[in-house]
Amino acid sequence: MSIRLRLFVGSIVFALLTATFGFFSYNSQVSSLELIRQLYSNGMDPLSRLQQAKSNVDTLRARFESGIEKKDSSQRFVAEGPQLEDLLVNVSALNAEIGGVLSADLSEPARKMLRSVLYPLSLISTAQGHLSDQTVLRELKQVSLGIGEAVQIVHNDMVGMKSDADDSIHGAMILNGIAIASVILALSAFFVFLSRSVGGALRRLVDTARALAAGQLDMPIVPTGPREVRNVLAALVEMQDRCEFLETTLAEKTDLLSGQLAVQQDQLAAALNNMTQALCMLDGQKRLVVCNEVFGEYFGNHAAGTPGRKIFDDPRLTAPLQEHETAVHLHEMESGAVMEVKRRGMPEKGLLITFEDITEKQQIAKRLEHLAGHDGLTDLPNRRCFGEDLDELLLKSRGPFTVAVLDIRNFKSINDTYGHPIGDALLKECGRRLVELAGPRATVARLGGDEFAIIAPAARSPEDSLALGEKILADFEAPFEVEERRIFASASIGLVHTSPAKGVAGEISADIILQNCDLALYKAKEDRRGAYRIFQPSMRQKLKQRREMELDLQVALDKGQFELFYQPFVDAEEGRVSGFEALLRWRHPEKGMISPSLFIPLAEETGLIEKLGVWGLETACRQAAGWPTDMAVSVNLSAVQFKSPTLLTDVARVLSTSGLAPSRLQIEVTESLFLDESDRVLSILSEFRRRGLTISMDDFGTGYSSLGYLSRFPFDKIKIDQSFVRDMARPENIAIVRSVIGLSRALGMKVIAEGIETAEQMQVLYDEGCREMQGYFFSRPRPAGDLPLMLSEIANRWDGEFSAFKRERRRGANAA
Repeated sequence: MSIRLRLFVGSIVFALLTATFGFFSYNSQVSSLELIRQLYSNGMDPLSRLQQAKSNVDTLRARFESGIEKKDSSQRFVAEGPQLEDLLVNVSALNAEIGGVLSADLSEPARKMLRSVLYPLSLISTAQGHLSDQTVLRELKQVSLGIGEAVQIVHNDMVGMKSDADDSIHGAMILNGIAIASVILALSAFFVFLSRSVGGALRRLVDTARALAAGQLDMPIVPTGPREVRNVLAALVEMQDRCEFLETTLAEKTDLLSGQLAVQQDQLAAALNNMTQALCMLDGQKRLVVCNEVFGEYFGNHAAGTPGRKIFDDPRLTAPLQEHETAVHLHEMESGAVMEVKRRGMPEKGLLITFEDITEKQQIAKRLEHLAGHDGLTDLPNRRCFGEDLDELLLKSRGPFTVAVLDIRNFKSINDTYGHPIGDALLKECGRRLVELAGPRATVARLGGDEFAIIAPAARSPEDSLALGEKILADFEAPFEVEERRIFASASIGLVHTSPAKGVAGEISADIILQNCDLALYKAKEDRRGAYRIFQPSMRQKLKQRREMELDLQVALDKGQFELFYQPFVDAEEGRVSGFEALLRWRHPEKGMISPSLFIPLAEETGLIEKLGVWGLETACRQAAGWPTDMAVSVNLSAVQFKSPTLLTDVARVLSTSGLAPSRLQIEVTESLFLDESDRVLSILSEFRRRGLTISMDDFGTGYSSLGYLSRFPFDKIKIDQSFVRDMARPENIAIVRSVIGLSRALGMKVIAEGIETAEQMQVLYDEGCREMQGYFFSRPRPAGDLPLMLSEIANRWDGEFSAFKRERRRGANAA
């Protein structure tokens, strides 16, 4: 029989015994509970209620007797009043209480006695006050006596029921004890059975397994006992055979691995000896355990067990480390080679040390460090290195010095004209010339692009600073010889004279000095020729004002503080206004009107000009759509707007939304527009022309390449700059005006002159062939609401003030 079956049979037997015990226990408990219920329902509860009823009758009798004593002899009948009402209420309650007790399972004597009590109570209740007081008292006494006898009968019945319950419970306890003893006896027998039939077999199994584990592979194993034990013993027989086979195989493998280990040791030695790094291992007593051949090349050949102090002269190499702790440092050999030493803690205080020759890496790192701090073209310090040198000088120097920042004027034009290789060569030549000029104590750096900087310790006073600026300008007046070309390049210079005493207090730094240099340089660039300016504190105040204006610009755009003014174009031939130029104005709520010359360049630098320009274009086209159809509107577009990828889309959308005909929109551009991405700009202008817009070149003749751009793009109109118009008394100015008018006529372009302020200027321009004019002589720029008044005023002036011009014009026509 298997162990499983034996356990199953034992479990069945145990379950049957347990169920039998449970059944007997359950019946005993049910019987006991039923006796207790009867004892309560038929004994304790009725007895309690009868005792309460008797107490109520006695109380009622006492109260009634007290009431009789208070009456006189003429009032000895219960006739009415509260006493009668109280009597009837209590009698009714007693009737109900005795009726409730009768509903219980009482003995027949108790029932008979209680029914006898109901008659006097009914007599009192039905009399309704017609019985005498003595009769009532007699009946109540009879009720009290009857209830008392009933209480005694019920009490005697309850004592009998309690005796029966005790006998029943005692018998149940005896049966439960017999059942428990039977279960315990059965379990003991089952335990003895399992211990003899299963325990012995398992002990033999354990002894066999331990013998096999101890290596007694030749011990005979006989599978006996329960089926499970027999199966395990059979498995142990198979394992015994397998172990014998594995023992034989392991011996063979051990021989094989010994040979492989010898080969791997040879391979490890080869790997160690082929390492580019020197390697050694020291034990806990800092004695050599193993090393490779590279180590011998650097430190000599040493036998295993050699103390580390005899090998190394640097005590750091043998300093102890915790297990897995690492340390790295540089070690210079007597030969000058630089070694990177990496040490690692090993078990039992051992050390693993590698040495890598990083001499070449160090040289490369120094070169890279040099390149990181120097300009790749000129090999001068770059901005980062220059700033670090300047900060260090501020901390260490004891005397004042000068810092200069300069850039080459029109370098981009030189680059575009001669090509980038020539431009790079020019930058190298500028750097060389500045190094020679500044002297050996100075630091010359290229900050980027065409911008250079100089730290001049020798320029210790403001006068020395100015002299340095003069010296640089004078040096740059000489042409540069670049690849057999003579190139002229002037410079703009910003100078800062500073004292390091402030730097120690932290009030000034390299960044602040360079900012101040930039401010001075910005001021120097305002001069059309090469110039220098020394920094003044007021320049930083202007920078602060400029930053405030940047913030105000954004607020103005968001809150609609901008508006358009218009200045008319006058057709002197026909004597009428042919159109208006839209001019942007900023009405600041606190500062009043701000000049466009102040906020337009700032808007271009901050990028707000794109959004501002779209707003101006939308406003101008929307307002011009309500003018007479023979009047055009001219809008200026900056070079920054032409970099916008949505410019063509924006113009098309504005024309479509406003309903303005494309032929009535004039786009004015300056030649500065062509300095960057001229091909892209020409492509956009050509698309404007294809869509029917008029393209006008503003401020013609003030740049360097106006004629070149006229040959590349056929402008519709040329505007003569007001600088030539204001002083036409000078022969060269009138010659320029005459040349521009003749050039426009030859190229089939219209011409307009701006800045006309007198009748004489208008007459001279008309005589030279200019028919369209603009200037304060006709009208100042005025808000859009003044346009009707402006048109009326100019029309009236043609009949009055301009009448002499009209007569002169007619005489000229007749003479022709």
